[in-house]
Amino acid sequence: MYVEIPLERPDLFDDVLRACSTREPLGAYATNERLNYLFVDGGAVCNLCAARDGADAGESVARSVPLFDWHEREMRDTHGVELTGLPVSRALFVRDGVVPPALTAEGEGVTIIVVGPVHAGIIEPGRFTFSSGGETVVHLDGQLSYSRRGVEAFLEGCDAFAAAPQMARVCGACSVARSWAYARAIETLAGVACDERTEWARLIFAELERIYNHVFDLGSTAAGAGYGYGQTQGLAIKERVHRVCAAAGGHRFLFDAIVPGGVRIGALDAAGALRSDVAKLRSATAEFLDALFGARSVVGRFEGAGRVPRETARAFGAVGPARRASGAAIDMRAVLPYGAYRKLPPEVFSETAGDVAARCRIKRAEIGASFELIDRALAEFGTLPPPPPQRFAAARGRITTVTEGARGAESVSVECDARGHLTRVHIISASYRNWPLVLRAMEGNIVPDFPLVNKSFNLCYACADR
Repeated sequence: MYVEIPLERPDLFDDVLRACSTREPLGAYATNERLNYLFVDGGAVCNLCAARDGADAGESVARSVPLFDWHEREMRDTHGVELTGLPVSRALFVRDGVVPPALTAEGEGVTIIVVGPVHAGIIEPGRFTFSSGGETVVHLDGQLSYSRRGVEAFLEGCDAFAAAPQMARVCGACSVARSWAYARAIETLAGVACDERTEWARLIFAELERIYNHVFDLGSTAAGAGYGYGQTQGLAIKERVHRVCAAAGGHRFLFDAIVPGGVRIGALDAAGALRSDVAKLRSATAEFLDALFGARSVVGRFEGAGRVPRETARAFGAVGPARRASGAAIDMRAVLPYGAYRKLPPEVFSETAGDVAARCRIKRAEIGASFELIDRALAEFGTLPPPPPQRFAAARGRITTVTEGARGAESVSVECDARGHLTRVHIISASYRNWPLVLRAMEGNIVPDFPLVNKSFNLCYACADR
């Protein structure tokens, strides 16, 4: 369910601030006509919105609620929204070759260490500037957007159905979660509901995506702790999951497995073989997890590193395993049930330590739960393939939908005109929400712990640089 609450602009700051104390904030975005602050309230996405009157839009909410910092700076940099009291005044994005200056600590004995934007390996560019006293990190600054593509501006004016493949390719790691959110938006505006078999298929794709991401995260975190065997084993398991994805959904990263109106034609046309493949994969994954968590010296490196207190996680808008590792049992599959999760709700795991070890334990537990969900979904699915996608006309309207990806809440806000063309799309990825928390998690840790702490989140650059 999606609910809009129109507000008068002078009241927006106070009303949004009050909402932050009783509702779960999702972020904010602007159009040429309105400001939109998104929350989860009960079983609905709630949009506290106000009409714009020129550039002056009143007070910044981020000065009191840090999670809105990136969102409000983005509103300023992309839509000219001027908010008074922004806690950080620098530009959010690299633009015209100008890189915003790093924010660093000052004082006697403070050393500045810059990592990136070019990194070893194949990861995308990002600059991390450490302010450290000795080896202890006093402050960490991050600058992304070196590869910002302007996806949202590109999609404006596109046919809503023609835009689906671009939505699937915003990044490779959360294609299913974002495609599902986008498909639900288009379907809901048109009053279209998918059949039960299609919803079971969508759940299977979503949980396969969660498994390969969590396995990769755990292998990468092992590498950050210097445990190369754990990394190579994790990569081997991830490769096996990708092959299962290709057989089940037609693509290793499940691009276009979910489309408005259904799932890809030919998806899950060999459910019997998939059951066998998943059973073998489950056994191999369990062996990998037992070996990793049985390596006491490795787990010892996880414990106490990158600690994020519960209050910090909420203040900075953490989502997904990062939030659940810091004491909050919040999972959009349970909070805002959608698709087959309405009939088959997931078990929601939480920890309180908020450190690397807690984030890894959450992912281990969720991998096991994902296999359970897939097994039960396959039993409900049967042997016949799902029907082809429904054909329907996109309808005029405005909506925000949310799914739970591997890294947390993935939201897509869609505005569509009477011709079925997009007039505004806004994507807030789980990585976009969680990156500011990575910077906070490093404070008080030693510089060499950055690979370990960073990989325990293992966030995307691409969907933050959309």
